[in-house]
Amino acid sequence: MRLKKPTKKTATIFAPYETDLGLVLNWIRLKKVVTSIGDKRDLGNGYAVTVKSKISKKDLNELIKEKFGIFAKVV
Repeated sequence: MRLKKPTKKTATIFAPYETDLGLVLNWIRLKKVVTSIGDKRDLGNGYAVTVKSKISKKDLNELIKEKFGIFAKVV
């Protein structure tokens, strides 16, 4: 019998502008899908933050893509 690998609950959210990332973080906080949010990091070509979510990484990606489209992505 083979056990199924658990879905990963940590994800990195990337956005090209700090204001876009702030909007995404406020929106997912409002939706109550995250348990903790890390510090914002400047990557040179954009900004990223690591979050721990209550839902899977795939579901978080779909939720963010539905609302923000190309302005943010989950890595």
